[in-house]
Amino acid sequence: MKRIIGLTLALLLMIGIIGAGTLAAYRNTEPSPNNAFAAGTLNLIVNGVDDGVGIAEFTVTNANPGQTGAGTWTLVNAGDLAGYIDTENITVTNAENYNAATDQAEAVDDADTSDLTGGGELAANMDVVLFVDDGAGTPANANNGVLDAGEVTIYSGKLSGIASAYDQNLALAAGATTYISMTWSVALAVDNTIMGDSATLDLIFELAQTTGQ
Repeated sequence: MKRIIGLTLALLLMIGIIGAGTLAAYRNTEPSPNNAFAAGTLNLIVNGVDDGVGIAEFTVTNANPGQTGAGTWTLVNAGDLAGYIDTENITVTNAENYNAATDQAEAVDDADTSDLTGGGELAANMDVVLFVDDGAGTPANANNGVLDAGEVTIYSGKLSGIASAYDQNLALAAGATTYISMTWSVALAVDNTIMGDSATLDLIFELAQTTGQ
C-alpha cells in the first residue's frame, strides 16, 4: 500500500514538473500601435465650381425659329473614391413675359398670354438632346457638343417633357472627368406663339458611391 502511494506521489510530482516546464516555454511579443482609419471622399466639381451653388451653362437670349445651340457640363470627381453620376431635381419653369404694348404679334397666334394659366410655350417648342459627351471610346469626340455614335442619350424630346430625374449611373473614377452636353433647337415652323416667352431649366448632378442612390 505504501509503495502504491509512493508511486502515485512520484507520478503527480512528475506531472507538476512537466506542467511547470510548459509554462516556462519561450515567448515573444511585438506591438502594433497607431492603427489609423480615415474616411474617403466624394467631391463633384461642375464646370470648375465646387461651392454647392453652381453656375448656369446656358444663357440664351433672343431665341427664335430656326436657331440651334449646345452647351456642355464638365464633371470632375475630385474625391478619393469612385462614384456614379446621376441627374436629379430637374425642373422647367415657363413664363409668357407678355407685354401688350410690344407683343401684339404673339397674341395673333397665342390665345393664352397669361402666366396664371401655365406660362409660356417656349419649352413646348424647343427640342433638346441631353447626352453623355464622353466620346464613347474615341477621345477626340469627347466634349465636342455633338452626339457621336456610341454616346449615351439621356433624354431626347421637347424641353417641356424632360423627366425630373435620370439614373444613368455613369461611372466616374476618382480624379476622372466626364462631360454631359445638351443641344437645343427651335424648328423654323414654330410661329409667334413663343415670341417673348422664356423657359428656365434647373437640374442637379449627383455623384454617389453606389448605383441607384
